[in-house]
Amino acid sequence: AQRLVNIVTEKLLTVEEAFSHIEPTQLAEFLQPIVEEELSKEPHGELMVKLLRPFLPLVLSHVVANLQKEIEDILDLRSVVLEAFVRDKVVLVELFQKVGRVE
Repeated sequence: AQRLVNIVTEKLLTVEEAFSHIEPTQLAEFLQPIVEEELSKEPHGELMVKLLRPFLPLVLSHVVANLQKEIEDILDLRSVVLEAFVRDKVVLVELFQKVGRVE
């Protein structure tokens, strides 16, 4: 599994490449309803949402842009890929067979 993780994280996709293709404003639009829903669960949440709603798109866009710059420090892609392989053994076996055929 570790060899497949190396192939996926070094040859197929880097986390920087993946995150560089994300448009911060689009992800902010996607995240806003989720953030608002979570905020609304807090004490005085509805009031917080009402007050923050006009600022959330800008704040979330900045958060995403900063994540793009520092993603390597925040996300361990190797661990994410390894956990995905362990969780879904069918994918692991299929990928192992495909890589084995090529080599």
